[in-house]
Amino acid sequence: HELQLSQQIINILENIEPEVVYSGYDNSQPDVPHLLLNSLNRLCEKQLLWIVKWSKTLPGFRNLHINDQMTLIQYSWMNLMVFSLGWRSFQNVTSEYLYFAPDLVLSQEQMRRSPIYDLCLAIQFIPQEFANLQVTREEFLCMKAIILLNTVPLEGLKSQAIFEEMRQNYIRELSRAIHMKEKGVVGSSQRFYHLTKLMDAMHDIVKKVNLFCLSTFIQADALKVEFPEMMSEVIASQLPKVLAGMVKPLLFHTKQ
Repeated sequence: HELQLSQQIINILENIEPEVVYSGYDNSQPDVPHLLLNSLNRLCEKQLLWIVKWSKTLPGFRNLHINDQMTLIQYSWMNLMVFSLGWRSFQNVTSEYLYFAPDLVLSQEQMRRSPIYDLCLAIQFIPQEFANLQVTREEFLCMKAIILLNTVPLEGLKSQAIFEEMRQNYIRELSRAIHMKEKGVVGSSQRFYHLTKLMDAMHDIVKKVNLFCLSTFIQADALKVEFPEMMSEVIASQLPKVLAGMVKPLLFHTKQ
């Protein structure tokens, strides 16, 4: 019965996965930093809307207090986007590329010329790890659900107990997904170690992205970069808190 239930959850996670979003990037236009950033921001805005829709259908999420739902989305949206970007890149292209959207795939050379080269280098760690570990679709889907539940306010959530139970449930789902690939006890516990290490590493990678995002947002006019409405709201209200350390990343491993 447990296994059947598990398969149902994996099926739901598969069915609610957001659609592929296009950036509207015009490859024929000159390599101007703000044009690329504008396209990335438009892409982010569309993905943010999808993340909200996705979370509402994620099993267990609607049981949380509405304020908690908002908080978790606002603290994890960038982590979710970057993690999914890593997955798309792992699925569609070789490790020298980043697959932001079907119409926006950056090569190593394009990254080097872009204002986000450092971020791209940091982000590339994710698809490289997916490849090293040969992460399965089921593992990815469970990890993504956990990433939504991986950053909380310092003072805790209103539905803290429900939240903790939900998070434990998805960690259990991940263990089951690992067992589908790795039957042995030693192998599966090593695999759990590596996959949770990757989720821990996401916090530092995304911190770099958040810093860049906030500083670009602050200088948006000077840089001629446009930030869509929903993204602007989330950045203005949440990123300063996130970067000031007023949120708590939930780690699987203590930092060495």
